[in-house]
Formats: sequence, C-alpha cells, structure tokens
Amino acid sequence: MKLLKIGISGVRGIVGDSITPKLVMDFAAAFGTRVHSRPVLVGRDTRISGPLLHAAGLAALLSTGCDVLDLGICPTPILQYMVTRLKAGGGMSITAGHNDIQWNALSFINQDGMTLNPFQGAEVLDIYHLGKFKKVSTDRLGRIRDVALYADEYFDGLRAFLDAEAIGKARLKVVIDACNGAGAPFLKPMARALGFELIPVNHEPNGFFPHDPEPRPRNAQQVVAIIKAVGADVGFLLNSDVSRVSCVTETGESLSEEFTFPLVAGQYLEDHCGPVVTNLSTSRMIEDVARGRNCPLVRTKVGQSYAVHALLQEDAVLAGEGSGGVALAAFQPAFDSFATMGYILQTMAIRGRTISRLAGELPRYHIVKEKIPCPPSRVHSVVSEVKKFFRRHEIDESDGIRVEDKSGWVQVRTSGTEPMIRIIAEDRVKSKARKRADEVIDFINVSIQ
Repeated sequence: MKLLKIGISGVRGIVGDSITPKLVMDFAAAFGTRVHSRPVLVGRDTRISGPLLHAAGLAALLSTGCDVLDLGICPTPILQYMVTRLKAGGGMSITAGHNDIQWNALSFINQDGMTLNPFQGAEVLDIYHLGKFKKVSTDRLGRIRDVALYADEYFDGLRAFLDAEAIGKARLKVVIDACNGAGAPFLKPMARALGFELIPVNHEPNGFFPHDPEPRPRNAQQVVAIIKAVGADVGFLLNSDVSRVSCVTETGESLSEEFTFPLVAGQYLEDHCGPVVTNLSTSRMIEDVARGRNCPLVRTKVGQSYAVHALLQEDAVLAGEGSGGVALAAFQPAFDSFATMGYILQTMAIRGRTISRLAGELPRYHIVKEKIPCPPSRVHSVVSEVKKFFRRHEIDESDGIRVEDKSGWVQVRTSGTEPMIRIIAEDRVKSKARKRADEVIDFINVSIQ
C-alpha cells in the first residue's frame, strides 16, 4: 500500500515508496509552470531525505525557467516571510513537519507568503495531472542564487514586532527543544534578537530526531528535566519546520499543545481585538478566551491553508489550531513558532506572570486524541459509517463528523497527513471525554473488520 497524501498546498508521503525523485520533479515542475518562471524560494528541514528531494526539486524548477533562491536548511515560517521581502513568485518548503523521519513532503507557498488556497492548489494539481510542464531552452534555464543574511532580516523584523526591550529586561531563562530540525541553527539568533538566555536541546541539525517531531507532552521529558535542573522560566518544543510549538511550565508541567493558541490569544486579543480563526478540532479553551474579550470565533476545516486564508477573508487578527500552530496577522499570515514563542515571552515579561500562572488563568478542559490506521481507499467510507452511531444527534459534517453538546464534543475525520482516522473528544470531565472517544473507537473497529 503506497501512502501518498495530496492536499491543497502540497504532497506528502513515505520516501522511496510514494515520494520519489520523479514525483518531486513533476510537482515542482507543475509549481514552476504555475508561477510563470518567476523566482522561487526553496528551503528544507534536516531530514536525511532532504538533499535528495532538494536536488530533484531544484532541477525541475530550473527546467521551467525559474531562478531558485536557495535558503538551504530553513524553517518554513522564515521562508514564508522572505517570499514577500524578495518579491518572489512563491516558495517550496521540503518538510514533513510533525511526521516521523521516513516521511517527507513538498509544501508550496504563494507570492503572498501563504500556503496555497484551494484554487491555487487545484491549478498545480491540474498541471501535474496533465503533465503540461513549461520547458525552456538552454539560454532561458533558471539559475541558482544563494540568499545572504536572510535570517538577520527575519529576526530584525520579529524584534521590531515584539517588545524586545521588555523581554530582555525580564532576564528569562528559556529551554527550547528543536528536535534536531530546521529550527536548530536559528535558536541562537532568536535569543540574541530578543535578549533571553537560551538553553538549547537537540539543536544539532543532523536530521536524526531524538523523538518524533510532534510537540506534545509525550516528547517533553528532556525539557522537563532540564527546566527542573537549571530553574528555567519556560520550555518550548518545536516540530521539524517550526510551524508548531508546545510549552512546558517552570514547575515542569508539560502543557498539551492545545494550550499554545489560547496562551497567545489571552494577551493578543487585548492588544488586537477582532475575529479569531480556528478549526473544528481545537479545544473550547480558545472559544472561551475569545468570548471573554468579545471577539467572534470562526471555525474552519483542519489545516494551515484553511486557517490562514480564513484569517484574510474574515479580516481576523489571529488564527491557530490545537496542534500548536499560531498565525499573528500583524506579523505574517503563517503558522510561525518563532513569533509564537516570542509573544509568549513578551506576555510573561510585560505582565510579570509565570507561564504556569498564565496557563492557570485559562479554562480547563480534558481532550483525548486518538487515531486508527485505515487504508486510504476506505477512510472516507468508514468515517461516513460513523453517522449511524450518531443517528439521533445533530451532526456537523463540515470536516468529517462532529457532534457536540453543552459539556463537550467529539469529532471523527480523515487525517490530512497520514493514512489514519482521527478521533478527538473533549469534555470538562476527564472520564466523559475518554468515554466519548472510546465509544466511537469501538464502533469504528467493528466497522473496519
């Protein structure tokens, strides 16, 4: 069974199985054709398959007449930031984000520094399926150009956006686990720009992940231990391309990734009141925070593309997901964990609050996240079958199957990144959240057999 996930903003799969140099070249050529041979920024995370896919992608883009501005190992949010600064036609980030080491992906960025919207994604797919790639003569082939000091430009911009003086005065001691991913070489420049004391963990950009690159409590043991040993003020865990982040408090509590978005929103909506965008799988914490500040909440399908494009369409000020991805509209319309970490540090500094106190001010819910392997050919039919289980309830089918009541909710949907069915349940009572999830899991397991 070949595992290939094609979405509106790119393609992802297992390298050597579904992700091959030929497939990468075809998708990159389709993207180069769509941007009409304008310059394209290319960056990648540190996966050992990165150089292989990087070479294939560069060759294809050059063949369509695109100059390639090669950023090398580069976090996706920095690549997105630089697309607009360098007035490029778009960008291509080679990263599988939170997936494990055997996976890799191409994520395409438009000229506005955003992941492709559904219409732009459909254009790339049409070109790919038709195989109508632009081919240019030798004298019109693209050239590879290195980009110098782009990290300085990004962190200068981040420093100007945040109150770096307040962060510096607070003398915060910060532990950051980069999971040996694309963020690793950029931790020290961030610390210099914002003036905090950095204690880096897993900061060798060698592509060998010490744990799966998903910022969740199960992966936080090292950060917890170091915080307790050195008396740090806060800890952060990053995914491989710095689009997601989770937090650890000064007491050593590893917070669910669901806390990241409301931790930012609690202060951000005081400074920038307006609509908030999130998806249908995210905790009600953000709903309560937005309501407490009289800000409307808009829910979308799961995925950065849906969130950031709704951010613009709704003239919203903030977008994010329970996975730990947050986009601050006043900085850039992208899930940017450097900006997210910086804003949390700024909130701690200005309000004089510990991260545990900020988390303690949030409404507490209990959320359960499970997933069941399922062949891609069956996932949609199995999810549809779940409607029978909820036949006496009002069902929201905006993104899979979602049923809610006053105390909680449960959602069943197909994964956009893996051959899985995801089950997410939430309730104010932990045992009820567990029960909501288990009942659906039992039903699905019977359906799959």
